Amino acid sequence: MKKLLVVLGVLALVPGLALAQSPSYYVDYYSNNAGPVPGAPDQILRIINVGEAGTPLTSPTGDICANIYVFDNNQEMIACCAQRITPNELDSASVGTQLTNNPVTSVVPWAGVIKIALTPAGTKCDPTAAALTVDTADATLGVVFATHLQVTGGAKFVTETELLPSPLGLLEGAFLEQACSFAKYLGSGKGTCTSSTPGK
Repeated sequence: MKKLLVVLGVLALVPGLALAQSPSYYVDYYSNNAGPVPGAPDQILRIINVGEAGTPLTSPTGDICANIYVFDNNQEMIACCAQRITPNELDSASVGTQLTNNPVTSVVPWAGVIKIALTPAGTKCDPTAAALTVDTADATLGVVFATHLQVTGGAKFVTETELLPSPLGLLEGAFLEQACSFAKYLGSGKGTCTSSTPGK
């Protein structure tokens, strides 16, 4: 009888284990960056705190950090930053004027990759110490939209996409934080980016 109870107990734990969340984040691209394409509209990254852990009335409870890591097309991190977002708040960042305008390489890239890790907000948001190596990065804390500049046959037009979550490996999480630290250290003022709340 005791063996049966043990087996039933283990089986009862299995669904819970299956539902345990692994770290997740958002990955986006940019191309035809506004700097190298004169007269082109800037591309915009928009992040919303969905209020999973609180409401505007409970803030700072429910606040999240949007940790943003920007790469050029040679897989080199050129900038990183973090922004605190309160429940139901919209945050946005322009690719050309906020994310890629102060690269550690001093060269504004034409194309590259942006990675966004959402984490619960602590006392401050710090992309070099976001604890991405543990299960703190959770894409369900927010939703992310991004516009992209498309150039075809000389014509320019903008598309917008809601990003889908991607799994965040622990090695990648540690790399993002370390590369961000290096970019800030080596940049001596370069290698940083910003985002802002529209209307403020």
